[in-house]
Amino acid sequence: MRKLIILSAAALALSLGACTKAEQQKTTADVKDAAADVKEQAKDAADSKAVQEAKAAVKDAAHDAGQVTKGAIQGAAKGAKEGAAEARASLDANDQAKDASAKDSSDRK
Repeated sequence: MRKLIILSAAALALSLGACTKAEQQKTTADVKDAAADVKEQAKDAADSKAVQEAKAAVKDAAHDAGQVTKGAIQGAAKGAKEGAAEARASLDANDQAKDASAKDSSDRK
C-alpha cells in the first residue's frame, strides 16, 4: 500500500511540473480519489470474515502456547524441587554414615 501511495505521489509530482493549473488540480483530485479507494479497500479487507477468523486463530494459538509454557515451567520447577530433595537426602545419608563411622572409630580406641 505504501508503494502505491509513493508511486502516486511521484506521478503527481512529475505531472504537476508539465501540466496546466486545471490539469494539476484534476491530477491531484484523481490521486486523492485513488488514495481514498485504497484506504476503503484496506478497511474492508481488515473487517473481512477471513481476517477476523485469522485474528481469532492467532489469539487461540497464543493462549495455547501460554498454557504449554506454563505447564513446562511448572514441570521444571517440580523436577528441580524433587532433585534438590534427593540431593539433600543423599547428603544427609552421607553425613550420617560419616558420623557413624567416626563414632565406631572412637569406640574402638
